[in-house]
Amino acid sequence: MSNRPATATRKTARPFQVAFVSTLVFLSGGFLSYGNNTNLLAKHLLITGMFFLCMWVASRMFINGVQHRLQLEDASLAVTGDPVYSFVIYLEIVKHVVGVSFTLGWVAGVMFCWEILGDKYILLPFAASLTVSVICFMITFGLSRFVDNLRWPGSNE
Repeated sequence: MSNRPATATRKTARPFQVAFVSTLVFLSGGFLSYGNNTNLLAKHLLITGMFFLCMWVASRMFINGVQHRLQLEDASLAVTGDPVYSFVIYLEIVKHVVGVSFTLGWVAGVMFCWEILGDKYILLPFAASLTVSVICFMITFGLSRFVDNLRWPGSNE
């Protein structure tokens, strides 16, 4: 007889549900503005399909991040209390918001470098863009590592 413990994997349909509901909202907003133009409606349906895929992938990434964070906390989803689970979700939301904010700031910084220095030789705007990229990456990486090192206080603390 095998001594392996019985483990159950819990698959969740929540990323699909979140993507489906947000896609329905996106789709219904498009139906209100197109009228009888079938070309625009077809384009909107194509974009809605891509929107669904992006939302599904983003939801899966968020759920995987929460599960990974729960593993770092040495807690399982079945026995974790609400405060620990809320703490984990809060930290994941902070990481995602900071990541999106710095990504948008990075894009704006690179565009600013090319707008201001675009008429110069190619090396100057490239070097300025590379500098902005490295600075944004270092700040984002540092903040992400800092948030990853935050832990829920254990019973021995």
